[in-house]
Amino acid sequence: MEFRYKALYEDRVVEGIVEATTKSEAVLKLKNQGFRVLSLKELKGKQGKSDSRFLEEFSKQLLQLLRAGLTIDKAILFIAESNRKYHRQLMDMYRELRSGSGLSTAMKSSGIFPAEFTEVVRAGEEAGSLEETLELILDFIKESNELKSSVRSALIYPSFLMGVSLLSLMVISMYVVPKFRLVFESIDADIPTITKLVFGFTDVLNYLIVGTLTLALLLLLYIRWAMGNDERRKSLEGLLLRLPVVGRFVLDVEIMKFAQTMFTLLKGGVVLNSALAIASGVVSLVLLREKILKLSDEVVKGASLSSAMKRQGIFPELVIEIASVGEQTGELGGAFYQIYITLNDSFKTSVRRFLTMLEPAIILLMGLVVGIIVFSMMLAVFSISGSV
Repeated sequence: MEFRYKALYEDRVVEGIVEATTKSEAVLKLKNQGFRVLSLKELKGKQGKSDSRFLEEFSKQLLQLLRAGLTIDKAILFIAESNRKYHRQLMDMYRELRSGSGLSTAMKSSGIFPAEFTEVVRAGEEAGSLEETLELILDFIKESNELKSSVRSALIYPSFLMGVSLLSLMVISMYVVPKFRLVFESIDADIPTITKLVFGFTDVLNYLIVGTLTLALLLLLYIRWAMGNDERRKSLEGLLLRLPVVGRFVLDVEIMKFAQTMFTLLKGGVVLNSALAIASGVVSLVLLREKILKLSDEVVKGASLSSAMKRQGIFPELVIEIASVGEQTGELGGAFYQIYITLNDSFKTSVRRFLTMLEPAIILLMGLVVGIIVFSMMLAVFSISGSV
């Protein structure tokens, strides 16, 4: 469970979000960190159950209806009547708004909006700039979808190429070559050395294919087992991040998601420590999520964000430098946007370069393998024909 707190820390009033199983545990957790709790409220409602397409459509419709002069409750009623999938949740929102709750409270209770969405709306309500906030959310969703599309492209196309290539190789080594081998053995013919080498190569390859598939299955079962426990998952993530190329790729994607969310939250008016706590929820790596929550704790205690980042030992030097500049200029939101843009450009360039090299390399390798096999089989056929 999550609780929003307001507390005294070194004669300063601070706000933030703390995770705990009960309210008393949350109070104890804050006291142990040196806070004097003034207020503590549970954040009700499950977060993040809806899809990005709905979020984009909801924000667009709500913005248009508010600009047309409708009140918030009537705008939500209009959206609810035209949405079958989330009709019940939107009607619950409408009733809560009619009872006097704010939009962000109603959204949180509905259980279909992610935390970063509701927190930005809450900040927009408090600042009296809800329409500008909805525009900001729309930009955030569009950029999120673009990032997801880039990641999918980086994974799907190479996987498809390699899958087709491996499948072709399996058909050749397990079906085509053995057929030729049976024919040659049935007539007890003397075949060329290169054909014998190809037969030996396909024997080894068949064992490797079976071994690789078995290993892949065992690895998938291990990953599934490890993902069920945070400590095992962190160990697995640590190994993943230490892998050359792949580790940097995964970390960059996760930091991009974090930076993009931080920019939206800070620009929307959410305070830094709360923004960090909320943004930790968008990353998939438990290891990184814990580091971001530690950043939130250190910031509350008065540490600068860049120095706290440096102590975590997971953020790239470039990210720390940009954050430091943002702190010095008072444009931390802009700094996070710059982090997102910088990493995104680098990511796209790397993916483009990788795909440019991968496609001809696979075609060349497959052409070479198939060419050698076909040449060796034809050579054996001509050799046998010549000896008859």
